[in-house]
Amino acid sequence: MSLLVPLIAAIAPFILWPIEIFFPYPHIVEELVKALLIFYLLKLSNNSQKIYGTILVGLLFALSENVLYMINGNPQTLILRFVITMPMHIITSLVILAWALIDKRLIFLGIILAGFIHYLFNIYVSVR
Repeated sequence: MSLLVPLIAAIAPFILWPIEIFFPYPHIVEELVKALLIFYLLKLSNNSQKIYGTILVGLLFALSENVLYMINGNPQTLILRFVITMPMHIITSLVILAWALIDKRLIFLGIILAGFIHYLFNIYVSVR
């Protein structure tokens, strides 16, 4: 796996933050970016490498996003984000990959489902 994919996953939230100010739909923007990275991982020959790479994408994306929130938030929010948000980003990344492994053209279904999961997660977290 190219080191470029994890690097982009780690810096993506910092790049997306100003975009999400003008287009306040993180469930769409973030899942599209993760899907682009996962699409690149589909070039790997081994399915286990694709899965591990996808988990790494979700983990690094969430970790970086949590650092961004740490700069702008309070410590209690950060702990909650580490416990809840990191698994959500990994799960949505794996949802995208699962559809793409069936057929690369189905990655759009994975993006839609992952975006919906992310949207429901954001509603759940904002209500609490």
